[in-house]
Amino acid sequence: MHIEYRVKLPDHNWVVAQRHKLIPSVTAGIIIKKNGLGKPEAVGYSGPTYVGIRSGKHSSSTAYSHALDFKRLTELEEFAPILRHDGIIKPVVVIVVDGGPDENPRYRKVIQVAIHHFLEHNLDAIFIATNAPGRSAFNRVERRMSPLSRELAGLILPHDHYGSHLDSQMRTTDEHLERQNFKFAGKTLTEVWGGLIIDGYPTVAEFIEPEASEVDPESLECRDQCWFSNHVRTSQYMLQIVKCDNRSCCSPLRSSLSTVLPGRFLPPPIPLIHSSDGLKAAGKDDHQHFPSLFVAISLDVSKILPKSYLGFKKIPYDLFCPSQTNLVNDRICTTCGLYHASLVMLKEHKKEHKVTAATKKIRPKRVVTRRRNELLVATADGGDLDWLDSDTVDLTGIPMDWAEGVENLNDSHPIIDIEKHLLNPWGED
Repeated sequence: MHIEYRVKLPDHNWVVAQRHKLIPSVTAGIIIKKNGLGKPEAVGYSGPTYVGIRSGKHSSSTAYSHALDFKRLTELEEFAPILRHDGIIKPVVVIVVDGGPDENPRYRKVIQVAIHHFLEHNLDAIFIATNAPGRSAFNRVERRMSPLSRELAGLILPHDHYGSHLDSQMRTTDEHLERQNFKFAGKTLTEVWGGLIIDGYPTVAEFIEPEASEVDPESLECRDQCWFSNHVRTSQYMLQIVKCDNRSCCSPLRSSLSTVLPGRFLPPPIPLIHSSDGLKAAGKDDHQHFPSLFVAISLDVSKILPKSYLGFKKIPYDLFCPSQTNLVNDRICTTCGLYHASLVMLKEHKKEHKVTAATKKIRPKRVVTRRRNELLVATADGGDLDWLDSDTVDLTGIPMDWAEGVENLNDSHPIIDIEKHLLNPWGED
């Protein structure tokens, strides 16, 4: 008997009381076995674990907070075997993230931070990828969540160690005391997780002070649109930033990346079938099989693609992504043929060609929430959520999951003290 299970897991869970919580940001380092070129099994699941714990009331999970976590990883001795060689950050960095809107590789702030890491550490390349909606269970970090969650069984974190900061309606009355209580609860959690050994590797857990929970956006290195067009390739689920061959722009490669990727960037994934005419790109109704990287590099796309696709100046990375097929043509620059992961990026790119073509505002399916000048929107039925600047979104007739003019952050939350939690619910007859 053979049984197949379809694994599906939400990319993010929305908490009812968004601010009354601790936010653990978990990073799983992955050990890659030596001499494993061409062997997928060489990339395992084991390695050190880092957990940055933040107060949900006074901090948040953002691209800038994840940037701070990466900076901390480069300083930890536990991650040195993964990140460093002879004391220097290794030349190629690969990051696989969950599909949350603050982490997805097409979010402009994630791209901004990635460019900063690329420049700061003189990387040959940085790749940031995510799974399609519902497939976050396949992220290797999920293997670390199970032992971390097990340590929480039966654990009660005190919310009023230094005294209650809430009134009878569970609203905050003393913000300073509230910060102290959150900090104590966070540090208690670091003690629980900090001594954990997962598959023979250590876990580092730290409480991040709210005053220093993010990198300063003003401190990030940035480049202009011309540099962006030459070094960055964006797509729905992948961000690639790679050095160019111009030595007046980029220093020589520190790795053998150009040997593995002679075209600098990863080639677009093209499903293949064996037809009566030989090897061809699979159609929508065909059983699709994507080849390995080395096979994809060796393909002559002019001989396998349908004639309707041969008009592209550059093959879009998302050409065979089912959820993006109908959107590809609208995201391609008509001047140079460069594909972009969003219309907003395309609009910025056109400025390089001094083209000021009008770009329509984006019509989302619904609006989930907002913060400052950004809206979290669902732009398709596939489950993708994106943070977009509010002035780029057309909200006419769009359903919203929050009340207009009301901040979507709950300030009160039912809190049960330890005595009530342990109270026996059963009574004697």
